[in-house]
Amino acid sequence: MRDILAISAHPDDVELCVAGTLMKARDAGRTFAICDLTEGERGTRGTVETRRDETRRANDILGLSAGDRWNLGMPDGNIQINQENTLKVVRAIRHFRPKVLLFSWDNDRHPDHEDVNRLVRRAVFDSGLTMVETAWNGERQKPHRPERMYCFFHTYERTPDFVVDITEQIERKIQVIEAYGTQFTMPGREKDDNEPQTFISTPAFAESLLARMRHWGFMIGATYGEPFVTVHGPIKVNDLLDTV
Repeated sequence: MRDILAISAHPDDVELCVAGTLMKARDAGRTFAICDLTEGERGTRGTVETRRDETRRANDILGLSAGDRWNLGMPDGNIQINQENTLKVVRAIRHFRPKVLLFSWDNDRHPDHEDVNRLVRRAVFDSGLTMVETAWNGERQKPHRPERMYCFFHTYERTPDFVVDITEQIERKIQVIEAYGTQFTMPGREKDDNEPQTFISTPAFAESLLARMRHWGFMIGATYGEPFVTVHGPIKVNDLLDTV
């Protein structure tokens, strides 16, 4: 069982969007796992092999073992909402049995991110059904549904339902993003390579990412923040002081 499971389309998606939140959870003694649905093989820069190496470096910074990060092997750019893929996600949910599930918001520039939302929501429903059978290492898995589900943003945003203060984790989050050296360039650390530039490879993209985290941090009286929206309604609060 893991406290949190984060699911997204490509290696580096989770790092960009929620690495600070996951590391903050780990700092508090919580556990988490990650599922990447594809290997990002259609990416303009790098190769599948370099992406795998970069993911291993990111895992080291995140403190993740190999068993806590699954790649479900779906085709990059073609995440189909079908029974085969649904069962792959169901198997992961039932294996990690998270209390909280994080996944991509349903409105984004990249179609894969939108498909993740549809696929995960379908899988969460099926994961709780006794008549939907899955197995892991030859043993039948028990049904499971997370207690709460929250979505994170990629390119497009909306007003979040809550923001996590990641000020203490920001330096490590930058290190995690820098682990994907073929994909991103942090401001002031330009590289001289022969790879073509993409939407996410320029320092301007990294600058916008940092600015967004600064913005959401400012909105909650912190320096850096990561925003989320809730799925299935508002969050229960037992004590108003829990919100302080």
